[in-house]
Amino acid sequence: MRRWIDERIDIASIRETLVDRKVPGGLTWWHTLGSATLAVFTVQVVTGIVLGMYYAPSPDHAYDSIRYLEHNVMSGALLRGVHHWGASAMVVLVLAHMIRVFSMGAYKYPRELNWVLGVVLLFIVLGFSFTGYLLPWDQKAYWATQVGTNIAGTAPLIGGALVKLLRGGTQLGAATLTRFYALHVLLFPVLLGFFALLHLVQVIRQGIAPRTAVLDAEPPPRTDDPAYASYYHDRYARSKRAGVRFWPDIIAKDLVVATLVIVVLVLLAHFSGAGLEAPADPTDTTYVPLPEWYFLPFFQLLKLVPGSLESVVAVGVPAALVLVLLALPFFDRRSMRSLRHRPAAAITMGVTLAGVALLLGAAFRSEPPTAVATEVGRPLSSIERAGRAMYKARNCGACHALGDQKPDTSADTPNAPDLTEVGLRHSAAWMHSFMEDPARFHPNSKMPSVGPPKLTHEEIEEITRYLASLRGPNWATAKQEFYDTFPEPVKRTERP
Repeated sequence: MRRWIDERIDIASIRETLVDRKVPGGLTWWHTLGSATLAVFTVQVVTGIVLGMYYAPSPDHAYDSIRYLEHNVMSGALLRGVHHWGASAMVVLVLAHMIRVFSMGAYKYPRELNWVLGVVLLFIVLGFSFTGYLLPWDQKAYWATQVGTNIAGTAPLIGGALVKLLRGGTQLGAATLTRFYALHVLLFPVLLGFFALLHLVQVIRQGIAPRTAVLDAEPPPRTDDPAYASYYHDRYARSKRAGVRFWPDIIAKDLVVATLVIVVLVLLAHFSGAGLEAPADPTDTTYVPLPEWYFLPFFQLLKLVPGSLESVVAVGVPAALVLVLLALPFFDRRSMRSLRHRPAAAITMGVTLAGVALLLGAAFRSEPPTAVATEVGRPLSSIERAGRAMYKARNCGACHALGDQKPDTSADTPNAPDLTEVGLRHSAAWMHSFMEDPARFHPNSKMPSVGPPKLTHEEIEEITRYLASLRGPNWATAKQEFYDTFPEPVKRTERP
């Protein structure tokens, strides 16, 4: 059977090319970052397929499908946690891999195009993270995506069109969620798989970059020197002859690091989980969004610049970063590769990493985002959130105190009660009836009726459901005590 298969697909040749090949000796553990990234990507694909079996990409069901997955599916919370932390691991590993390549000068001849492929893979990974961020459809996901798409809208000339392209319209809603879901599970996996395959083919074809000392022994001054190609191939061939086999020397290290990374992901998923805030509430404009940690340095930078320069920085910094990374191997053609012989590169990398670390630290030290109100110790339901929006739209806070929100002292409403704990004193049915006809309950009430045609019965019911959720700061221990009475309707004299 083995011979039959070998005659048709040439297993021996494939094994010789992929496994039995010689690689330069002296490779460090840092050379395992690429294979560790590939292992995490495999984990993301597997866990993403399982999560996709339970996910419903619509605003009405996305959040509930996530809660169902975490609470009703065996190991669902663990799988989602692994997928969540895997996204961070992908970013960390890709960045660490590129820093290693940069510090070793491995982007130079003949690996210029492989560096470009690595830059493309980095931004595909960031796109993966950005589109996946919205899918839970909770407060953090909704408002962080709102901010992210608004930043894209600051681009000159194409900003408006770019926002519509990302959101599927002018507002962030059902079309946005469907679009992000399609990008996350269809387009980006195909792109990442395609470019990763090209990247691996180039690595196999060109070989693993050797230690910098191998190529820094009296080379021609520049990589575009006609003599440099023969110098490089001669030095690399010598390094391979004195090197080791890819199997088992290199693969063993790759397997150890990949296994360790996956174990760390499982531990983080088990002890920290993925987190899930209250359902997305487009009416809650008090929420302060905070993006995922790998976008925080850029987010913090935007907060530090003046408002007049915000659009310039929002568009200019990412564009400049992309151009510099893509052009790097084509304008840096000095043959020396070690950082000891590249002081400008070492200083640039050090200053960049220090600046990113300072911005990240400043972002973590800033005020945390305000959480959505959970007046009953749980996320508000859709009808309660609609009631809160109607409460604000009707400016009820001008007369009534609610928590830290005090009424307008200039208003002539001395008898307007504090609503902070109104859900402990009255039922939703009583409040609904009272709002429709306050004079029925208190003949001297200064509150005007908001019954039809001012508000429909459905709108009044939404407000009363929200008011019924207001149980004050001690909602967990406080007990409801209703002594509601429903007097006969007041007979009004009909005018001719």
